[in-house]
Amino acid sequence: MTRTAPDAAAPDAADADVAAALRRSRLFEHLPEDDLAALADASRGVDLAAGEVLMAEGSPPEAMYVVLEGDLEVSREVGGSEVLLNVCGAGDLVGELGLAHRRPRSATVRARTPSRVQRIGADALDRLLTHPASARAMLLAATRRLDREEGLVRQHERMAALGALSAGLLHELNNPAAAVQRGVARLRTLLSGDDDPDAPLRALAGAVPVPDDPLARGDAERALAEVLAAAGVDRGWAVAPDLVRLGVDPAGLAAALAALPAAGRGRAVRGLARSAEVAALLEEVAAGADQLSRIVSGVRPLAYSSDQSLADVDVHASLQQALVLLRHKVPPGVRVVVDLDPRPQTVQGWAADLALVWTNLLDNALAAVDPDGTVTVRTRGEDDAVVVDVEDTGPPVPPEVLARAFDPFFTTKPVGQGTGLGLATSLAVVAQKHRGRLTLTSEDGVTRARVVLPRRR
Repeated sequence: MTRTAPDAAAPDAADADVAAALRRSRLFEHLPEDDLAALADASRGVDLAAGEVLMAEGSPPEAMYVVLEGDLEVSREVGGSEVLLNVCGAGDLVGELGLAHRRPRSATVRARTPSRVQRIGADALDRLLTHPASARAMLLAATRRLDREEGLVRQHERMAALGALSAGLLHELNNPAAAVQRGVARLRTLLSGDDDPDAPLRALAGAVPVPDDPLARGDAERALAEVLAAAGVDRGWAVAPDLVRLGVDPAGLAAALAALPAAGRGRAVRGLARSAEVAALLEEVAAGADQLSRIVSGVRPLAYSSDQSLADVDVHASLQQALVLLRHKVPPGVRVVVDLDPRPQTVQGWAADLALVWTNLLDNALAAVDPDGTVTVRTRGEDDAVVVDVEDTGPPVPPEVLARAFDPFFTTKPVGQGTGLGLATSLAVVAQKHRGRLTLTSEDGVTRARVVLPRRR
């Protein structure tokens, strides 16, 4: 609940302090002293606790507010999800658009930190508009805010359309990947069938370790070539290197060939080498199909975000999926360390939104880390929360950048490489939707993004 500041013992001094605070806002910096003093006298202070709502979307406009201390988040519900539109600090004005239009509030304003605002009633707006400089400042602030909010809403709509497109692509990718996996499994079965005439020789593979030393490998090839020559296999020396790579033991090969008709030994040996090569190719195809399935599984929560409901989310599985998606962005020489709590960690939330948070934080860390640096993903379970740290050993972040890191559209990346929405969106997901905390620090050579998620909302 908002709390109106108590009456001060010295009203004149209190009004002077309020007037000085209002003067710091561009809207009031050109007001004559008498008008500013009257405005301060007619307004009243309101204290807000962190997380407290000052104005709710859809509520009737009754006043506008000047931020004196703290930070306020402005958000709007778009397509069933809450979008962070702006973060207001000391000197900023909120609520003037609804007051001017006499329309319900178009956004929700919530205190990010303990804050203090000055409430200015609707009757003060007419007095302000009689001063050209103040009217111009209000018009400028309103148009800037409209441009910012319109840009964010358009961005959100584009992302929603991209998600719908991605969902269709994922469906099309998942079907052939599953078909490849089924085909590989069937081929393995056929190649290992009991009615295969090459089955007795295939059992020889892996009998001995494959030599690493070139000289030892040459000795093994000569030993196998001698066995093949003794068994009457034509050009046996040509297939001997393949048998060495399969780990075939010369004594076992000699015994197996002795049990076969002389006319069929050459075909059986070459069939063994060919079958081993096919098996190796099958393993490669299976690994590729498995990786494709993992990528599809990682992207699916993002593409189907609008269909998700509140559920228990496996934090570790969600982080692993994000790491799979961003593996191609790991610079050469950079080490990724995954230090997860040995116990399973789950939170109540939305899997798609949390996947977006991990992707944003990891993407920022990988973009900032130096060559030969380290990116660390760490989790720690607490009694009522789960802590996730994403750290990088890149250059320290200046304090002035840290102060604006969560502002929408603020980015230090080159033009075309960053939108400035990653951390702003992540903060909205963590703080507003999951009732958690997201902080960014940079000290002692480590930049750390820390997410604290309550186990239950």
